[in-house]
Amino acid sequence: MIIDASLVAAITRDFLALKRRHFPGRFPTGPALSHVLTEIKGSELLQMTRSDSRNKRRQAHVFRTELLDLVTRYDAKIVGRVWVKEKGKSLKVTASYCYAVQDISLHFSQFLLANRSQGLLIADGRTQTQNIEVAHSIFTQKWRTGGDPYPPMQEVPLFAHSDNHVGLQIADLLASTLVFPMAAAGYCTPERTAAHSSPRYKDVAKSFGEALKDLQFRYRDETGRWRGGLVVSDPVGKRPGSVLFGD
Repeated sequence: MIIDASLVAAITRDFLALKRRHFPGRFPTGPALSHVLTEIKGSELLQMTRSDSRNKRRQAHVFRTELLDLVTRYDAKIVGRVWVKEKGKSLKVTASYCYAVQDISLHFSQFLLANRSQGLLIADGRTQTQNIEVAHSIFTQKWRTGGDPYPPMQEVPLFAHSDNHVGLQIADLLASTLVFPMAAAGYCTPERTAAHSSPRYKDVAKSFGEALKDLQFRYRDETGRWRGGLVVSDPVGKRPGSVLFGD
């Protein structure tokens, strides 16, 4: 998720209010700003989405609606990559993650150039070793003698804990409660694997596909090809990225 740094304080307070409004039992007492430490996990909202309870499904739907409204109101944009795994095969985790972050860094840099700005990329931390590998993959490109491919990025990616960063919490919820179920609905076919899918995930794509599509930052490169946004790598079905949005 890309957002103007001057808006971070305001979106932080609005997002905390959103969490309290939908899950009041989690935030009974204490300073309001301490409520950032209590995260609403995407896995919980997905369980509600799959639930036989109409009330739970409705709560998940309204939460998604208000989350997208919040991101749209602050004129935030999204870029990212979806990897569709081949059945019975695992991804090369380090290579895939480094490539994805390099791709995101390139799109983020193009956004900054288009807006005549500079910025920082803050990612959700994993292990120290994994963080170092990813940051170094950008470091070796950014400071090479052949030229910096990310000139408006002021540093290599920084890593933080989502407990203390509302931006990371919002990005996680966009990925886990919107992008993931929509990808599962669009790319998990009976011939491949439906282990992570649910018939109700199609409703997520139907309800929110257009809104999520509109949040993408996309641009044309020097060849005139569209780049950025949410890119899907589907090595088996080779289905287009538009499937993600229910098209």
